[in-house]
Amino acid sequence: MRRLLTFPLILAAIYASMARAEERRPARNQLVRVVTISTDRLADNKGGHLEGTIERLNEAASFQPDIACLPEIFTHSAAEAVPGPTTTRLGEWARKHSCYVIAGLNTLSGGRTYNSAVLLDRRGQLVGQFDKIHPTEKELEQGIAPGSPDPPVFETDFGKIGIQICFDVNWWDNWKRLKEKGAQIVFFPAAYPAAQQLSAIALMNEFFVVSSTWARPSRIYDITGRVLSASDLYQEWAGAVLPLGRRLYEVDFHVQKVRSIQQKYGSKVDVHWYDDDDWFTLASLDADLTVDDINKEFGLTPLRDYRIRAAKAVESARSKGAMH
Repeated sequence: MRRLLTFPLILAAIYASMARAEERRPARNQLVRVVTISTDRLADNKGGHLEGTIERLNEAASFQPDIACLPEIFTHSAAEAVPGPTTTRLGEWARKHSCYVIAGLNTLSGGRTYNSAVLLDRRGQLVGQFDKIHPTEKELEQGIAPGSPDPPVFETDFGKIGIQICFDVNWWDNWKRLKEKGAQIVFFPAAYPAAQQLSAIALMNEFFVVSSTWARPSRIYDITGRVLSASDLYQEWAGAVLPLGRRLYEVDFHVQKVRSIQQKYGSKVDVHWYDDDDWFTLASLDADLTVDDINKEFGLTPLRDYRIRAAKAVESARSKGAMH
């Protein structure tokens, strides 16, 4: 009898495993659910910053995020080794909710202390660590060591991400480097919002930026620098669904094509117009339809490619003029 009962259980486990694998199979068009947490007014929490932040993560779990970001040194506690007590506690949450977590901590490694952001995967396992490249002068005096000057990107099951921490916002070449390495979202654990700079950085690099701060709003920025979502007084977390394939376009040669795209695909696409800039963005909201598919079908040229084409035309005209 025991053997007869065991076989169905084994089959159930196999089917459950196959179902989980199916859920995690990368879609052609990635739609990523992102959450960012603010630790504003957590000082009064009896459980301290760690447990208070877990409570806010529990609230944000209703959004069913793929990845959640916490602020710089969010526990406000002494440096610890990684893995350590904080990553263990956060790992439990990540595993329970099948969600990546980025958390800012002071970490110990090789006898040095770093201002770091650790990345935990959906199983709660440590898969990466970024060390702040540019500690402030005060941090250097306190013994915080600078991280590697070349910022890494991290592979997730939905794409490549990057991280910068607080004062790093002032070195824009590092953000450009992350774009060159293929980062589609850059997370910014910080003490403050850096709102003007992050908006500009998102636009210049055409990637999504997610800030997570001690106080004032934590924000999620579109590839144009537009704020998609922000925490506030009544909800200390923010969430947004990011279509990683979103692209930016000049209106030239495109307006009627966009009308045709909307007519054919309807609610499967999202178009946002920037009238004062003669721009628009296009995103697919369908897991099986990519923006590249639409570009090929309707002959659209993203703004970056359009600039290259236009610059070549100018150079060609200039060289012909020099021959006369």
